[in-house]
Amino acid sequence: MVSAPERAERPTGPDVDREPEGRRPRRRSRLIAVLVVLALGGIGVAVTWPETEPSIVSDKVDPPAPVDPNAAASPCTAEDLDIGVAADRLAITPGVPVKFTVSLQNEGEVQCLVEGPRHSLAVTVYQGEVGEPTAERVWSSADCADPDEERLLLLGPDDVDITDANWSDSRSAPGCEPGQPKLTAGEYTAQATLADVEGVASDVVRLTYTVPEPSRSPSPSGSPSGRSSARPSGSPSANPSGRSSARASGKPSATPSANPAKKP
Repeated sequence: MVSAPERAERPTGPDVDREPEGRRPRRRSRLIAVLVVLALGGIGVAVTWPETEPSIVSDKVDPPAPVDPNAAASPCTAEDLDIGVAADRLAITPGVPVKFTVSLQNEGEVQCLVEGPRHSLAVTVYQGEVGEPTAERVWSSADCADPDEERLLLLGPDDVDITDANWSDSRSAPGCEPGQPKLTAGEYTAQATLADVEGVASDVVRLTYTVPEPSRSPSPSGSPSGRSSARPSGSPSANPSGRSSARASGKPSATPSANPAKKP
């Protein structure tokens, strides 16, 4: 409770709750400073607050189905097959055959079927570079092969089929027609192909064909000139002079060789 003297001393009226004019700006500036500090603090908290890591979402991927190597075989494609050819020698001379070794490998992941008869899986020799317009086809192992041969190959993954072909340095033509001209010396190339599967071809093997020069036979005569030292005479002669002592004539001689004696 307030005593009467205090009430008397306390001023009353509408201006009692008012503050002096000089104090209002100071309180407003304090309020503004507090708001600024709070705002800056909020920003600092927002900046320094650790960010939450996003949740890891993994897409579920089904593993590939395992490959069954014993599954039903399908026809081999050019992507499945790798073909190669090698020659036992690269320098060729007449009369000595060249042996080509042909390999056919399945590089696929499953087994496949392919037709590989000799009239399809063949080696072809060209005079010149394979694929060039100037190259001349001179021989093929398919020319004289049996056209009715059947050779079905079941190749598993990494399986290799090996065949041989011999070239006797002679020309050939489709159908194995005889009477082909002889080879000439020069550079030749060989390549293995599989006719039943398009796009299957080996690397090129380069060969050199040389023809030895014919050797000169020695002269049968003992003399260097090659001529006979004596010529045989056409008619025999008893006289050393070479004349005949008697003439062979069909007519008798008119003069007798001896006169008869006269009688007295």
